[in-house]
Amino acid sequence: MPTKTSYSLHLTHSAFHPFIKAVGRGEKLKRDLTYEEASEALRLMLRREATDAQIGAFLIAQRVKGEAVPEINGFVDVVRNEFMHGIHPKVTNLLDLAVPWDGKVKTAQLAPAIGLTLAKAGVPVLMHGAEDIPTKSGITQAAVLEQLGIPVMAAPAVVAQQIEATGFGYLAAPQYAPDWHSLLDIRHQFGLRTVMNTVEKLFNPGNAPFQISGFFHGNYIDRLRTCQTGTTQNWIIQGEEGSIEMVPSRRTHIFAEAAANDIILDPSAVDFTHNERIHTEPTLAAHVTHNKQALRNTPSPARDQVTYTVGVILSLLGAATSIENGIRRAHDTLARGVL
Repeated sequence: MPTKTSYSLHLTHSAFHPFIKAVGRGEKLKRDLTYEEASEALRLMLRREATDAQIGAFLIAQRVKGEAVPEINGFVDVVRNEFMHGIHPKVTNLLDLAVPWDGKVKTAQLAPAIGLTLAKAGVPVLMHGAEDIPTKSGITQAAVLEQLGIPVMAAPAVVAQQIEATGFGYLAAPQYAPDWHSLLDIRHQFGLRTVMNTVEKLFNPGNAPFQISGFFHGNYIDRLRTCQTGTTQNWIIQGEEGSIEMVPSRRTHIFAEAAANDIILDPSAVDFTHNERIHTEPTLAAHVTHNKQALRNTPSPARDQVTYTVGVILSLLGAATSIENGIRRAHDTLARGVL
């Protein structure tokens, strides 16, 4: 005979059943969740009022269905409003530089050098993430930053002070979103990308007015235009491995909040002709070397890529009058020395 405790747990877990059914039924019956339903579904997951099996079933079913804009917005907002220790650094025009948390496995992880150079050029930057995120579990921004001497596990209040003092800070998920981070073990059991990879990039824990994020698949990006969380202006860069690094040897699509304002960036059109691709070993040491080459203004493909990317971002934010002017500012900033 079931005990009172087991009956109570059954009732608690049954509250999650409707969300699994909504996204997991057959082709004709499955449907998108409303904003309110998505918010409640994630709320139950983060409170651990859904079992591991239920969480896994839901995330995989939703991946097969494809996540909708109301679902992404509901997930993002419930974390930002209820499960996140946000910060409020006393700076103007803060940039949330939202790169994939799962890191890089094929191309150079240059987001640290880009963020630090932007800060040196006068744009305060907040980055955030975590380690060992599926599916890539690649070289992360935090791993490189730590090797460059930047704190990566500071408490949120300390990170706010760092941004005020230096213009740059990094927030680790275990520090500012511990309930979200606690689902990491479950995510590792799937071996597949889920909506969580998208959602975590959009947390904007500094409530920054500007957000620049990296995504890859064009059709999917189109749905995300309205999901970004910068309070003033947002851009999505279709960079290497879905991150923000722009390669001087090929065109890059930059997605604005409205498709009419998109930019297809041709490096030759802005007289940037340095086009040697970066070839890197899949080791942390190799990625750190590439970042140091850029930050120490050592002639290299890494320095060229950082110069180009920083220059474009400065122009997007209005911190430079044009892309050409932004590239010159990035070059001058690196010449003065960042590290």
